[in-house]
Amino acid sequence: MRVNVRAVILRHGKVVVSRERRQGVEHVLLPGGRVRDGESTHEALIREVAEETGLTIVAERLLYIAEVSGMYGVHNLVLVWGARPQDPERLIDYDVLVTLDSPVAQSIMPPITEQIDADPRNGWAHHPRWLGNVRQPARG
Repeated sequence: MRVNVRAVILRHGKVVVSRERRQGVEHVLLPGGRVRDGESTHEALIREVAEETGLTIVAERLLYIAEVSGMYGVHNLVLVWGARPQDPERLIDYDVLVTLDSPVAQSIMPPITEQIDADPRNGWAHHPRWLGNVRQPARG
């Protein structure tokens, strides 16, 4: 099992995403990635978000803990942090901002956009929420 970190960065009703191409297919993700050996999850989050979006962020709090397993032999523990840009006035590229009710948002990985959409309106939980395995393999 690998440990990954992801960031929820909300800006004017939109979420910041990263886009990657793998085997010719575009993937839309919450920015973040794998924690390196000897690296704290906080350090990894700041590094990964900067690499993928160019943003320097402040990690505010851990929002969600989830597993992602079943696709292509992947098994990750994902720590999803609420974060904000260190410079609130910095412009963010239009192509990395996605409205949560858009078709693109439905393809964001990990697939937790419903929680991200509902929780700010309902008030973020006081403690990180366990989401379980958010990507179980299809059973046939």
